[in-house]
Amino acid sequence: FLAIVMAASFSGFNTPAKDYTVDASSSEVKWTGYHLAKSYEHTGLIKIKSGKLSLEKGLISGGEFVIDMNTITTTDVTDEGKAGKLVGHLKSPDFFDVANNPEAKLVIKKTEKGANGTLKTTADLTIRGITKPVEFETKLTDKGDVIEAVADIKVKRNEFNVLYGWTLENAMISGEFLLSAKIVAKK
Repeated sequence: FLAIVMAASFSGFNTPAKDYTVDASSSEVKWTGYHLAKSYEHTGLIKIKSGKLSLEKGLISGGEFVIDMNTITTTDVTDEGKAGKLVGHLKSPDFFDVANNPEAKLVIKKTEKGANGTLKTTADLTIRGITKPVEFETKLTDKGDVIEAVADIKVKRNEFNVLYGWTLENAMISGEFLLSAKIVAKK
């Protein structure tokens, strides 16, 4: 009898992870690039192609997101010709070399409780076929069958060979760009 009671008492410690599939149509990645000398920024969106997320005891225990770099757009340039030129430049070897690297990927390694109800997230980010570790804060909302994870990831351009030459004009582009992700996933 004691063994049955103990087994029932400790069964909560081995709660399996809950797995979720990313809803690509509800998820998005916003990118922001900064020009230092001219005090402006460019913004745009990139679509999530696929992904999965696992939760265990209120923490993200794993996950993987594939980003379709062919879908990169700009949201701040309204002139169609200029927008097309900017997007073409972003897809070129100067920036993301999309013809040779059509996908980027984020693989979550672990999370732990952070400040103000956030999660400190450790992940591997792959851009242009180069994988580097990144850390960022994630705000997680768990609604049972649907979860939403929101995070801002600062990316160092030189670590991923997103260089766009080093002329005086281009050296004024910030060494970092921001990826703001909103991931919606369902059971």
